[in-house]
Amino acid sequence: MNTVKILLIGNDTINLQVVRRRLLEFDEEWLIINKTCEESFSELNNTKFSVVIIDCEKTTSDIITKIVAIKDTKQNWNTPVIVSFQESSPGKIKSTLEAGALDFIQKPYKNIELFARVRTALTVSSTIDKLDKQTRVINENQSKIQDVLSGLIPKEIIHEFTESGESKPKKYREASVLFVDLVDFTKKTTKLSPKIIIEELSEIFSAFDNITQKHDCTRIKTMGDGYLAVSGIPSPNKDHAANIINAANEMRDYLIQRNRIKPVQWEAKIGINSGEVIGSVLGSNNFLFDVFGDTVNVASRMEKNCEPNQINIAQNTYMLTRHKFRFIERLPNDVKGLGVKRMYYLKSSISQTGIDSNLNKPISNKLKLDFKSCINT
Repeated sequence: MNTVKILLIGNDTINLQVVRRRLLEFDEEWLIINKTCEESFSELNNTKFSVVIIDCEKTTSDIITKIVAIKDTKQNWNTPVIVSFQESSPGKIKSTLEAGALDFIQKPYKNIELFARVRTALTVSSTIDKLDKQTRVINENQSKIQDVLSGLIPKEIIHEFTESGESKPKKYREASVLFVDLVDFTKKTTKLSPKIIIEELSEIFSAFDNITQKHDCTRIKTMGDGYLAVSGIPSPNKDHAANIINAANEMRDYLIQRNRIKPVQWEAKIGINSGEVIGSVLGSNNFLFDVFGDTVNVASRMEKNCEPNQINIAQNTYMLTRHKFRFIERLPNDVKGLGVKRMYYLKSSISQTGIDSNLNKPISNKLKLDFKSCINT
């Protein structure tokens, strides 16, 4: 239980001692501190009090100045204040209450009246403390809810909901889409416990989330062992294609590095495409932001037609980034539902000096059979 601290402010030392003694007569476990009007400023800035009693025999404006000074402190801005008067008038009382005082008491004091007014102020102080704690809890919970929502819906869409109460479907003419699929996930689930599987996915997808944010991309959702992210949605981004490729490469590198120290080994297939995308919030109770359109479908097919530990790039993304990266063109594939599609494996980046910067481990002999030519444009 917190100690009740009462600060008595006044320049009449004898009178303050009388007030202190009378309050202590009620045998309450109160810590009562006496300070002069000048000394009180330091005390008010450094110590939180339950109640402040002002007994300064000065003009009304001086008392009001003192009340305002108390309300300006960090520690006691909401501490109840009682003002003690030798002589009072309705106007004087009204002015002090309007300045922020909670109550007043007339001298000479009646013991029971003094005690009753202090007890009332302490009740108010306790209520204020409880409300402050509840407010902090509410704010913390709102922050947690905001974090959860941010994982489901982009912040810009949340802001749109807050401002207008709705979010209309939008067409994003320039965006890039990335699909990641963990290889042999179903086979691994039969050998690993549910706890380990969840821990593995949580760790990997948390790392992916950090990577997407780093490269100005947005995670849309996870689907079991699948991961869907975009760039250029919901905020336009002229470098969306390069950003999504850099994010994909770092995801792959993360898994390669992770496999060196972790007992469970993971490889990923990554597919990327760029173009026009439709984005919308789905559902009326359980909201989810999702993306649709041919661009999304092609990105998904790029992942399906990818070898483990490779990044398969569609023609649209290749055209947007061929001046920043080097690719290896694959033999055209007949993609289910989409016909024959040209696709490319990411090889390396092109630095400003024109020197290649390797992005991934060497291409395997098995994959070389699939390559048509090395694109060096």
